[in-house]
Amino acid sequence: MQDTEEDTSPAAATAAAQAALNGGRPADARAHAAAALERYGPDPALCLLLGRAHVVEDEDDHDDEAERVYRQGLEAFPDDLGLLSAYAELCLASDPLDHPGRHARGPVLANRIIELAPDSPQALHVGRHARGEILVLPDAGNPAPAVIAHIQRHDVRAALAAAPDLADAAWLAGEQAVRRPYDRRLAILAETLAALERPGRRLLLAHVRAPLPTLLTVAVLAATLTASRAAYHLPAWVALIAVLLFVPGAMLRRLERHARARGLARLLTPPDGAELPDSPLPPPPAFSSRELVVNLAVLVIVVCSAASPLLWTPPENTDYPHYTATAPDTLLGAPLLSTPPGGDGADAEPDTVTVIPDDFGPGTFIYVYGTAQQMAASSAEPLAFVFGATGDYHNTPTDAVRAYEQGLSRSESTINDVWDAPPGAHGGRLRCAAYATDAEDKGAHTACTWLDRGSSGTIVLNKAGLDRDTAAAIARTTRDAILQVDTSGTTQAAALTPVTR
Repeated sequence: MQDTEEDTSPAAATAAAQAALNGGRPADARAHAAAALERYGPDPALCLLLGRAHVVEDEDDHDDEAERVYRQGLEAFPDDLGLLSAYAELCLASDPLDHPGRHARGPVLANRIIELAPDSPQALHVGRHARGEILVLPDAGNPAPAVIAHIQRHDVRAALAAAPDLADAAWLAGEQAVRRPYDRRLAILAETLAALERPGRRLLLAHVRAPLPTLLTVAVLAATLTASRAAYHLPAWVALIAVLLFVPGAMLRRLERHARARGLARLLTPPDGAELPDSPLPPPPAFSSRELVVNLAVLVIVVCSAASPLLWTPPENTDYPHYTATAPDTLLGAPLLSTPPGGDGADAEPDTVTVIPDDFGPGTFIYVYGTAQQMAASSAEPLAFVFGATGDYHNTPTDAVRAYEQGLSRSESTINDVWDAPPGAHGGRLRCAAYATDAEDKGAHTACTWLDRGSSGTIVLNKAGLDRDTAAAIARTTRDAILQVDTSGTTQAAALTPVTR
């Protein structure tokens, strides 16, 4: 910040900083005070203004800076009543849980002020704290402390109830604050009502006039929405509506916090020796049992609604259809193949289906279709074959239908087309791939893989020229023919019987 003519002396800098603070420009006030302190050295009035310009921001970082400034000022001026009073207010207003050390210093500073100047305005100010008009001192002989925000809301409700409308209440509070520039409650009240008068803020008046019924209504509505979403599996935006119901209340708390900061900024320091008159505002009531009951009820409602998704989350469906697998007699017009030429066992019956090897798991099935002549003509390649298994597939990812397709991508074959097809009566997923080697025409082979909760399998059709619909229809028909509902409780493939051509 560049120096101005106003900063030619500590007194001029103090006046400039005070004017900026009264005008709601705490950053300018800090700039004036900090520059003057750097130029002229320690000064109690400048330290006081710099600290207050931090306090009005109502943020933890600024409160830390204010405490640092006050402590530095008190090192140079340990008995300055203004610094002691401001530091005591900062400590007493701090949260005892977040800042226990700072909060504990408040009563010590207050007692120090009373010892130094028992009849001073600062001591009277501390006395107002003790009477509960601003903040009750946390002393064992006093009643429970009243929070400034609680007093602020009480004053605003009382002002709105006594005036015809919001505009009149704001005008009256502003006039009273001007006539009593040292009254903190009036300053905060005037700033709060002025903020509520701004466009778009009148929607918050319901929270101001009837805070407990409004809070309870909002909590019940939010809980109803949250529980309904969990119970009826409604979309996620229903829960978002429940969260948005609390936005007006949060906006009001933010408005009140900034109004308190502006009220403190406009508060003038009383002249030395001046006796502060009592506030014209009546003492606020203590927290009532009704408030306690409503707040506890809201807490219970919020906790229960937050837990409702756990209460209404249905257990995982681990059930799956139990099938037996039965080989269709024919596929693509070709019969279930007998022991292929060159198979083990010279004495094998030519019209007997090859039995699944013993090391295959329960429920596994492999069916090969063709004729000996056809396989001899096509280098031992059957016209079609099916392999798969029945069992518990309810946790198997649906992308498992890509397994055959992924195997093709690592082979010498080229995939010409892939598509998802309607799965048919058994549900699940059906995915097909057309492929060929470099020596074959495109789409010489088609493989369709299905997956459902109770079975998985692949049907390979070694027939060129099949379009998407035809290949998928053959796959669905074959799958339906293979899978039979198992009423015996077993999941193994049905015993294969000889099939004659």
